[in-house]
Amino acid sequence: MSDDIDRELAILLRPSGDAGANVMRREALDALLERADEAHPRLLALAASDTPPLLALMALPNFGRPESVPVLERVLHEGPDTTTAVAAAALGEHPSERARAALEAALEDTRTQVVLSAIVGLSQRGDARACPALHALTDHADEEVRERAAAARRTLACGD
Repeated sequence: MSDDIDRELAILLRPSGDAGANVMRREALDALLERADEAHPRLLALAASDTPPLLALMALPNFGRPESVPVLERVLHEGPDTTTAVAAAALGEHPSERARAALEAALEDTRTQVVLSAIVGLSQRGDARACPALHALTDHADEEVRERAAAARRTLACGD
């Protein structure tokens, strides 16, 4: 049984952008979701490692489990820029209300990349409840932050 999960995890995490690999990754994810109680903790452990595989971060929202939010939130704040962007995107896709709260809290981070990634994640969620938090960035010191926050507010139809 564990060998099946190892095999599916290996397929899920295999870096390749071709269409065939994408189909195989989707099938592997589906197989892991069928055995979520066994697979999710292992995927979560990979995501919590010092160098989390980006594909592991991207897969976590599909499980919809709240215990993945703190792991994604830590990676959002502590990871290198590319990893930060992927963690924010994963939080953007995560169904948990806690994921939205984590993204809103990240808008106050001192790292510009974290703030920019959080804006994208909030926009991706499509939840207009983020409008007040995005509006608070109107006077942010960084021009790109202000522009992306304005674009996110337009996407969410915040009406400001």
